[in-house]
Amino acid sequence: MRNELTRVKQHIGLAETCFEKANREWAYYKNGCPHVKNDDSTTHYLASQKAYANAKKYAEKALEELADLNEPELEQRAKMIIDKCNHNN
Repeated sequence: MRNELTRVKQHIGLAETCFEKANREWAYYKNGCPHVKNDDSTTHYLASQKAYANAKKYAEKALEELADLNEPELEQRAKMIIDKCNHNN
């Protein structure tokens, strides 16, 4: 059970990291990247969509593994990421 919980926490952490990256790339797409001249916003858009997909994938994996565990806080975090990813796509 401890290994399962550790794996769930790892998947949720990865989902949150991917979601933060997606938000950052989306901001670069919408506002331009201040560090790059002649910035191609298409690459930031594609990167954001890929990161949102990865965040959703990791959160869904965490939810699948949480089915047998009684961890409402972790389940809520995973569902929140999935909802936000669905809203942004």
